[in-house]
Amino acid sequence: MRKFGWLLLAGLLCAGNAQAQTDYDGRWYVSPSIGVDFADKNNVDLGPSASIAFGRSIAPYLGIEIEGGYSYLDVSDLDKANDYKRGVLGFSLMQYLLPERSVVRPYIIGNVNGHYIRFLQENTGGAGVGVGVGTFFNLSQNLDLRVEGRYNLDFISGKGAVQDDTFYLWTTTAGLRWKFGADPNDDDGDGVPNSRDKCPDTPKGVSVYSDGCPTDLDGDGVPDYLDKCPNTPKGTQVGPDGCELDSDADGVPDTRDQCPNTPKGVQVDANGCPLDSDGDGVPDYLDKCPNTPKGTKVNADGCSSNDSDGDGIPDDLDRCANTPAGVAVGPDGCPLDSDGDGIPDYLDECPHSPPGAKVLPNGCALVGDCRKPHPGEQVDANGCAVEKNFILKGVKFEFDSDRLTPEAQKILDQVATTLNAYPTINVEVEGHTDNIGSEAYNLGLSERRANAVKRYLTAHGVAAKRMTPVGYGETRPIDTNDTEQGRENNRRVELHVVE
Repeated sequence: MRKFGWLLLAGLLCAGNAQAQTDYDGRWYVSPSIGVDFADKNNVDLGPSASIAFGRSIAPYLGIEIEGGYSYLDVSDLDKANDYKRGVLGFSLMQYLLPERSVVRPYIIGNVNGHYIRFLQENTGGAGVGVGVGTFFNLSQNLDLRVEGRYNLDFISGKGAVQDDTFYLWTTTAGLRWKFGADPNDDDGDGVPNSRDKCPDTPKGVSVYSDGCPTDLDGDGVPDYLDKCPNTPKGTQVGPDGCELDSDADGVPDTRDQCPNTPKGVQVDANGCPLDSDGDGVPDYLDKCPNTPKGTKVNADGCSSNDSDGDGIPDDLDRCANTPAGVAVGPDGCPLDSDGDGIPDYLDECPHSPPGAKVLPNGCALVGDCRKPHPGEQVDANGCAVEKNFILKGVKFEFDSDRLTPEAQKILDQVATTLNAYPTINVEVEGHTDNIGSEAYNLGLSERRANAVKRYLTAHGVAAKRMTPVGYGETRPIDTNDTEQGRENNRRVELHVVE
């Protein structure tokens, strides 16, 4: 029997040494157990046992333990004083049958020990061996449940009532195994060894399942530690943050979004559609006229399709709603002013005045400008009128009088500003009339009107010596006197720059 025990233990050692040397959990552990001993040679003898073992794995499928224990066997056909009491200290070798990643890990164990025995009221001792099988049930990173059954042979060396003999004993135990320290084969520290970890790079501190993958309590495919909407209803499509998909990022999930392609940053209503504050059918972000009255027909810009002056600019946007037909306008509906002198191009006789130049009401600066020639006028090489004459359009007088109209006075205010901007320039103030009445009368009327203009300009800061009034009467018409419009054009005041 002794030979059988040693041979079995030697077999376990050889099997353990044959295992491949790969990574394994080599932490030390403590394993307390309690159980029952029994023998059944004639009558079944029973008794309690307790043990504690310290051990560790030394290879992927091989472990060692140092074990101490005590058991008591109530021998049924002897007085209680003669019962079998046994204390042992031994060394065990364990052969695991499944890899370390297994939740249930059975093993075979072989043990050699020295023991102290109290039997038949005598103290004796000897060596012993044991073989058995057991299983670890993994409970956590550090804790296992242990169940084991073992067959023990005690070789007694005694000379008194207990002669040299061999006793056998069956032991069944249950206990725990606690491993010290962190699992060296758990790189991400989530409590699941690398061998069982299907998510080996889980961030530190994240709750995981038994396979090492982060928990996902709502089952939406986004781990709880990343899930900003942790209670999403089952089956809901979600984005990377675990919230319902919102493809256009307007704050309304796709499942409720009636306008799923809203441009980024556009304000939307509860249905995910762009706001349309005035209800004209054009969303606010495209609406150039956001306060269109209800019921107004609008164009694609959200502006009224009405265009009273026909300049192509809807009335909602037209700042110059009565532009004459055919006049070119800008986006605001006002006539173009190419040189920015305040005189629209269609009234500007000098459409390319120098930047910042002070101009007359006809849009011309007194010097350095290019006036469009009147029909029949002489021009220079650049196509500019040679004569430096500027008609003061709108400077009119009361009927058959030299009294300036209120409108004429406003125009002359601008003329005064322009003349004062050129203090070295002298001008002739020319008066002209139509041919109604006698030539002598018209000549005198034109002189009186020229003087009236000079007096007004002098009163508004223009030096009198710079202005020479001249009356030409009806002698220099610029239009026919056969029509009312022609005579209107001939009744005029001009400034002539004196070189």
